[in-house]
Amino acid sequence: MINRRTVLLSGGALAALALGTGSAMAAGYPEKSIELLIPFSAGGGNDQVARALAAELDGILGQSVVPIQKTGAGGYVAAQAVATAAPDGYTLGHQSLGTLMLGSLMKEQVLDPMTELRFVAQMALIQSAIAVRADSPYQTLDDLVAALKAAPGDLAWGHTGRGGFHFVNGASLLAATGTEALDVPFKGSSNTVAALLGGEIDYAFLSTSNYLGFEDEMRILAFAADQRDDLLPDVPTVAEAGIDMVTVATPSVVTVHKDTPDEIVTALQAAIREAVARPSYRERLNGMGIAPVFADEAQILAYLDRNLGPWKELVDAAAATAG
Repeated sequence: MINRRTVLLSGGALAALALGTGSAMAAGYPEKSIELLIPFSAGGGNDQVARALAAELDGILGQSVVPIQKTGAGGYVAAQAVATAAPDGYTLGHQSLGTLMLGSLMKEQVLDPMTELRFVAQMALIQSAIAVRADSPYQTLDDLVAALKAAPGDLAWGHTGRGGFHFVNGASLLAATGTEALDVPFKGSSNTVAALLGGEIDYAFLSTSNYLGFEDEMRILAFAADQRDDLLPDVPTVAEAGIDMVTVATPSVVTVHKDTPDEIVTALQAAIREAVARPSYRERLNGMGIAPVFADEAQILAYLDRNLGPWKELVDAAAATAG
């Protein structure tokens, strides 16, 4: 059985939301517009987080921060573009850190994020939720696990693609409970939601943002986390349900070239800290079902140091589950 290690940034990150100031900007930076490369399709939750941040940074930095879609290879097309750009702070990347690092553990990629990128700051946190239809007979996570044990392989579960953090959380649940279920990947969260509501699958791993708007049609049984979601405080965690499993959340982070000067990274961290603290940003993310959470470079690296080992265990378990 996999030992539980929570893959979340500490709650102390919110306490670090002291406002940055213009005086924190590196001398002469920025002197022109900045590109923010987004590896996600337009209109999705991660894309909206990046655009919300860019809108706030415009005023803080005094220069335009221009969101640019650069999709492909699970975020690695955008990551490579950042890694090969000039190390001057004018090309930023937005990444879903959990997905990016899981991708690097699952197969050889075009780059190693740990050695070829710098993680400037975190600006949001997305967690995995276990969802069923509102008319499902499973009222609790215990009910679902009991059904999985009673009929091995009969139930079907959906997610947004193998290799992503929803899939790995789902595989972790099965491994932790010694159960089996049919793994059904879908292209994107909207297709996963449609399959769940249409009865094609029995349960799904989704984000809170996918639940909003479907409150009368869906029920969240638990969060794959050790802390409850602020937007759905009555929903328990898997740990509270007595399941000892590794959980993976995915921080949204800003990256730069590995050789970007410290003073520029520090300036960007201060600007992002201020952006995340602004009520306009926090209200916009809360409205999307996404938690606005700040962490700096040192906190992100400490988080990865704590959790890359458990993630590797999850990747191996997920690969075995997928066959």
